[in-house]
Amino acid sequence: MLLIGLAAWLGAQPAFAQAQAMPVDVLHWWTSTSERRAANQLSIYLAANGVQWRDAAIPGGGGMAAVKVLKSRVLMGDPPDVAQLIGTTLTEWADVGLVLPLNAVAARQRWAQNMFPTVMELVSYQGDVIAAPLGIHRINTLLYNRRVFARLGLLPPKTWAEFELVARKLLAQGIKPLAWSDEPWQIATVFESVLLGEAGPALYRELIVQRKSSAWLDPRVERALTRLRWLRSIQGETPREQNWTDAARELLQGSVGMMVMGDWAKGELMAWGASPGKDFGCVVVPGTDNMHLYSIDTLAMLVNVRHREATQEKVAELVSSLPAQLAYNRIKGSVPVHRDADVSSLDSCARDSWDTFADPRSARVPSLAHRMAADESIKDAVAQTLWRYLTDARMEPSEAQRRLAAVIRAPSAER
Repeated sequence: MLLIGLAAWLGAQPAFAQAQAMPVDVLHWWTSTSERRAANQLSIYLAANGVQWRDAAIPGGGGMAAVKVLKSRVLMGDPPDVAQLIGTTLTEWADVGLVLPLNAVAARQRWAQNMFPTVMELVSYQGDVIAAPLGIHRINTLLYNRRVFARLGLLPPKTWAEFELVARKLLAQGIKPLAWSDEPWQIATVFESVLLGEAGPALYRELIVQRKSSAWLDPRVERALTRLRWLRSIQGETPREQNWTDAARELLQGSVGMMVMGDWAKGELMAWGASPGKDFGCVVVPGTDNMHLYSIDTLAMLVNVRHREATQEKVAELVSSLPAQLAYNRIKGSVPVHRDADVSSLDSCARDSWDTFADPRSARVPSLAHRMAADESIKDAVAQTLWRYLTDARMEPSEAQRRLAAVIRAPSAER
């Protein structure tokens, strides 16, 4: 209702003549080393084309703090010109008229012809294109320390049986098998990758996309929950909350052997000087071969009283161009949204991600933990439910299943 009220207020403001190109205020949550460098690449590219990126970065993993700041700015009548809005959040803002349509930009640049259909579906709503897509992240990524694995004669696990064997050998050497954080969004990130492997794409879509309550009682969900609890326990110590960047640092230093995290963690390792061919490697989470659990970075142009529509459209046009995409994604760890991109200059992990996403035989499924498949309230409720399940040893997987079925239920879904 507050967003609707702001939309009405904006509509009542007097119209001004189209302004000349001017600085744009960009709100986002890219604040780690690699994220900051990736954002700087966009800033440099815009500056070279006559647009000044005025940074409004809000720290906080998963973007929760940034979303709160964004809502606060909107309510104060001072929304940024550009905001990092992703997934279902985009349609919520577009629904109340706070997002500038980008149909003209999309038509000029032939987005429908040049970008992946999955990407275009994500940034389209009620006949309008509502955001500029930047890059595709792969969530079901298992990173491992190549030096540790080579020293111990280990191969990256392809199955959970192999994973357990690797974990035992790492523990025998005093190395924690898996980086872990009890931060709810990180728990949800691990869970959805495990769930995809245990459930398969068809059931995953019933659970996450269609949100069928009865599907959450499936035995494969119980297996995923049991696996999640085991993954938390193999550290041999009481887990704690830590930033994902700290977990990535542990992996690089060799105090842990593996990490399940979106491929932005790969970007962070590379920003610290590590090489995917020498220092670390990435494979998919066991059971998710030929599957791409995705999250897509997008920038929305917000309606405001400054009336910078021409500049905002120019921003959308520039950041969605292939040169900007390659520069950004090479650092961010993600891959371009262009299906005609030459990805030969990207690292081997990125090329595998892009090839899988581009392959029509692959299963592309949206992330829940990263706002691709549900709104903020459902995403947070699922993450909190998983956190309670893991931190309360008395809760049985069956009880967690019932709670998840309750919090994720869609209004029109099967009861």
